[in-house]
Amino acid sequence: MKVAAVICLVLFLSPPLLIPDLYCSVLMKDDFRSMPGPTLLYPVTDDIVLSGKDHLEFKWIRTRFAETDYFDFRLYRGYNATGQNLILKDKVDSANYPFRVPASLFENNRVYTWVLVQVLRDGEKSDRTFSSFKIVKK
Repeated sequence: MKVAAVICLVLFLSPPLLIPDLYCSVLMKDDFRSMPGPTLLYPVTDDIVLSGKDHLEFKWIRTRFAETDYFDFRLYRGYNATGQNLILKDKVDSANYPFRVPASLFENNRVYTWVLVQVLRDGEKSDRTFSSFKIVKK
């Protein structure tokens, strides 16, 4: 891919009739840009009240819907999104929205962090997006 970037740079410095800028952006796509992660909608506030509910719904803005294979969803206990704190990992199908997690998985007065990555059909992955929240009533 670095060869393509060098070729593109040389052609960029050449007269503009040789190659349109579009070709340069396609050749250098993977080296200089990443796909932004999904925009998280809920829960993104500090305190979440679960009393009287049997599940917690997780919502996000779904872009590139037709190209999406699945969403990599992970839920962690606490603020640290590390393997030892992982309590739920799931490949969420695009049609499975909003994603529901049983309320029985959550403890009162505990902080949780959820992480989401969008995976396209061609294997490209978005950046990770995450948000932390606290269960205040159960």
